[in-house]
Amino acid sequence: MSSQKKYPVALSAEDREALVRMTMTGVRSASMIRRARVLLALDTSVGGVDPRAVIADRVGVSCETVRLVSKRFAETDGDVWAERTRVPAGALAGDR
Repeated sequence: MSSQKKYPVALSAEDREALVRMTMTGVRSASMIRRARVLLALDTSVGGVDPRAVIADRVGVSCETVRLVSKRFAETDGDVWAERTRVPAGALAGDR
């Protein structure tokens, strides 16, 4: 099943405008810009969405990255600014 059907992305006009601005101006991390470009490409509110493979090729990421970005968007109730939370180094290793 494609990510567009399982995890649809519908951006508000304000979110879309902010993401476009992020990709064109200012200094941002490469991962934030890639995520913004993926979300913009997955946006169903502006019309049809290309297949995952086409989006991945256009943005320069893997199909899995496209799936994960759309999944994170769905899991955070449409929060375009949500980022992965990382476990601090050593937290999984326990107290040594």
